[in-house]
Amino acid sequence: MAIDQLAIPAAVKLFGVGLLYGFSLAIPPGPMNALIASRSLISFRSGFLVGAGAMTADFILMILTLALYNVVRDLPLYPLYIAGSAMMIYIVYWIIKFDPEQSGRGREVRESGNFLLGLGLGLTNPFQIGWWLLVGLSFISIFGVEAVLGLFTAIFIWINIFPLSIRRGYSLNSRATVLAIKIFSVATLTAFIAVYIYESVRGLIQLLGG
Repeated sequence: MAIDQLAIPAAVKLFGVGLLYGFSLAIPPGPMNALIASRSLISFRSGFLVGAGAMTADFILMILTLALYNVVRDLPLYPLYIAGSAMMIYIVYWIIKFDPEQSGRGREVRESGNFLLGLGLGLTNPFQIGWWLLVGLSFISIFGVEAVLGLFTAIFIWINIFPLSIRRGYSLNSRATVLAIKIFSVATLTAFIAVYIYESVRGLIQLLGG
């Protein structure tokens, strides 16, 4: 069998890239995961609904990002790559610095309001909005729709697995678990930072050379 016949289809590779990136964004301990964890202590449904609300917010922000991309797609995108890289560097710093023991459980809400709680937190979070306008726009332009599908698939898997793990006694404050999550997320995001910096430099060189 020829080597090219064994090659993984480009769409599958891009889906895998999005899947990896999606897990690197969904898994790190942070405010949203702290909220999902606290709701999961009540029930799996409560934790899942918070995550589903946050994922819906991401989808809405993605649609807005795509609309913006259609407007600016013919403009030089290297400034966005630079801005996206800067934001991801901040994300890496924030992940390293974050201490889950300092995270509160949040306000008690009725289970029926958990979806709206996650949705509202996602849509009003400047960090989440900024990620889609800066990092998200660059991500779509570099990797395409297949990678975005992988990203949302990873988020959906996580908002199921995480509440289940909490319900089964998974220790959110376990030092080994937090350390493993941080290493995985920082390593993955650092790799994407390198890609974004490469694209920004290449775009700038093309602009100056053209």
